[in-house]
Amino acid sequence: MQTFATTVDGIRIMLVDDEDSVREVLTEILSRRGWSVQAFSSAETAIVELKGNNYDIIIADVSMPGLSGIEFLKIAKQASPEVPVVIITGYPSIDLAVEAMKSGAVDFIAKPFKAEEIEIVVRKAVAGAKVTKSNDPDAGAHAIRKLPELARRRLEDKIKELSILHTIGESIDEVSQKDAIFEKTLDIAQIIADSDRSFIMVVEQDARALVVRAESGFEGPGIMGLAFSAQEEPFKSVIRNRCYSYMLVGNANDGPLAAIFSGMNNGCKRVPLLLAPMLMNRETVLILGIVGREGAADLSEDAITLLMNLCTKASLKLENIALSENIFSSIIGALNSLINALDARDTYTKDHSNRVTQYALKLAKAMECPQEMLDSISFAGPLHDIGKIGVRDDILLKKGIFSADEKEIIKNHVTRGEEILRPLNLMPAEKAIVLYHHERWDGAGYPTGLRGANIPLVARIFSVADTLDAMTSTRPYRSALSIDVTRAEILKCRGTQFDPSVVDAFFMSDILKGC
Repeated sequence: MQTFATTVDGIRIMLVDDEDSVREVLTEILSRRGWSVQAFSSAETAIVELKGNNYDIIIADVSMPGLSGIEFLKIAKQASPEVPVVIITGYPSIDLAVEAMKSGAVDFIAKPFKAEEIEIVVRKAVAGAKVTKSNDPDAGAHAIRKLPELARRRLEDKIKELSILHTIGESIDEVSQKDAIFEKTLDIAQIIADSDRSFIMVVEQDARALVVRAESGFEGPGIMGLAFSAQEEPFKSVIRNRCYSYMLVGNANDGPLAAIFSGMNNGCKRVPLLLAPMLMNRETVLILGIVGREGAADLSEDAITLLMNLCTKASLKLENIALSENIFSSIIGALNSLINALDARDTYTKDHSNRVTQYALKLAKAMECPQEMLDSISFAGPLHDIGKIGVRDDILLKKGIFSADEKEIIKNHVTRGEEILRPLNLMPAEKAIVLYHHERWDGAGYPTGLRGANIPLVARIFSVADTLDAMTSTRPYRSALSIDVTRAEILKCRGTQFDPSVVDAFFMSDILKGC
């Protein structure tokens, strides 16, 4: 621990960081301004010191061994709720800002930092705490007037210090699911607007209705799933003009906005409401709503600009997801067309892929396989013979015995199928279905001669399902076999062609009811 004498402002600072170099640099910067600094290398030792001393501000790192900065923050706010806490981080993000602010932090400092920025943060935090304690609105202003013009401009808007445009973009880019994007957008919006309530509406029913698909901060049942008329104001103008609407609502107990303000006693106070369009393909597809606190000050132009930037980033991410889904659907549609073309060439194997997929699903369920494997079977099962599209008709439809060369051509359908599907970046289990469904338990299968448990389980399951359908279906070279013959053959191949555990599951399941 290092201690420096107090001189100019009488500000006493607790500094907590496990990195020696950071503690030394920050202590030097802060002490040069005449402030007293007590530095600690761990949150645990700082907590002990905090209980017996008075500090004007606490600066703590986020990533520390043992007790983290956020955990320390929560304990510090319980022990000394009047002392402002500033978080230090080498990886600034909106997620961190949200968590830190919800836990009671007043600000955060990003590494690498500048001396001027640290001074601004410390002075603002201490001045704000004094204002709160004395309830003197001039105290903070007096402290701020001592700062340079640049510092005053930065202190005019809390958002400029917490939300940086590139940070918003990085935060949105971290997630890839719609619900996660909605949640992230709401969290960021509430930080920017300093609000407690936010929501996202989706334009539905041919632009006649707005349905709430995400919300944050609403008590009780909330407004999730509620529908609002897109033909009424203020929603109508936002959709039509593709421009935000900002208003101060005095009393919204009645009318189209009643549910949004439910539980807020705003009969005598104005409550800010911002409705911002989220555009996709130049059309308003969603609306972000921000409900301010009762009697809160108007949103600044900078805050609204950041909110609109947030809407743009989130909309672009959602649009990219939709585009990817459409492309993927188009690829699947094209593959299904290939499957249909294969079925049209070989009427004997028509619907073979779908039947095998259903048998494999029943087997996998009987073996209590995880949902991920069931999903892989559902997706890749119908595509497992896609490689046969490259087999000539004189071989594919041959009624006689295949020659050695023809057998090799038939065997190549598994590798050809994997090549066709490679651009889809299949999951390992999906790839295994296509590539290994003709491998054998005894190692005599193809294409690589895998043996026993080295064959992925999903392929072992598919091997039994594929054989079941092949034997119970009419082929160019023979008629369909009976159920009894099929059962006897599968049992005979237990431990040679098939995994014994899969065969056991086959006989214990009701799979034959569909044959």
